[in-house]
Amino acid sequence: MGTSEIGRRPFPEDLDGEILLRLPVKSLFRFKCVYVLIKSPTFIRKHLNCSKNRPPQLLIYDYGARDDSPPITLISENHGDGEAPNYIHRFRGLTKVIGLFLLQKEIDPENRYMQIFAMALWNPSTREVRHLPPHKIEYTHFGFGLDPLTNDYKVVYYNFHFGEYEYAAVYSCSTDSCTNITPKIKFYSYGRSLDEAYSTAYLNGAYYWLLSEGLKYSIVSFDFSNEVFEEIEGPDDSSGMSLILLDDSVALLTFMEIVFMIYG
Repeated sequence: MGTSEIGRRPFPEDLDGEILLRLPVKSLFRFKCVYVLIKSPTFIRKHLNCSKNRPPQLLIYDYGARDDSPPITLISENHGDGEAPNYIHRFRGLTKVIGLFLLQKEIDPENRYMQIFAMALWNPSTREVRHLPPHKIEYTHFGFGLDPLTNDYKVVYYNFHFGEYEYAAVYSCSTDSCTNITPKIKFYSYGRSLDEAYSTAYLNGAYYWLLSEGLKYSIVSFDFSNEVFEEIEGPDDSSGMSLILLDDSVALLTFMEIVFMIYG
């Protein structure tokens, strides 16, 4: 509990909390006496909501950056430009969910037969990084999101081999471990394809992909609380579709080709 300068009277605990909620993250970590409070999921969620009213910190990601150049640049109104820490220089594949980024880097890019990635979670505000434990399975798709029931960040891995087999696993930040799960949906068979969304595809406790089979489309979702996959039937379309998030909703983007015939 804090104290006031007038008469050294203690501040109410709720007032202490309101003051801390309005401090930037860098300042919060100077107060070791309230370390337990600021690390609690409830405080983190409230602090994140308050931070939405502050000037945003911009991040520029260079998809074409080489291994010896930084792919990430942080831009702040108060501190100017600055490169991201050295420990994430070789990471790619950014996916952002509520203040955290999921990073990946290919360990052996020369291997033509198997893609093996290292994964890490990065918090730009605290400059903290957590390297995910190496996974024993090769995976081709992944999703990153927050379990709203437990406030636990999770990563779901998914792999297939052209209709021969498919499996999935879920990594939990709270336990720092992976659990294998069996998908009930046949994502891949001959003619079916699972496509990633533009940017992140996390919304309200679930992650989304677009499943296509010829001219038929459906939306596949993974619920981070129940840890199950579901499939939602979509429209038929002949012009091609992509999945995006638009105004807190899942949307399908279609590309229309218009051809003008000019005679003269």
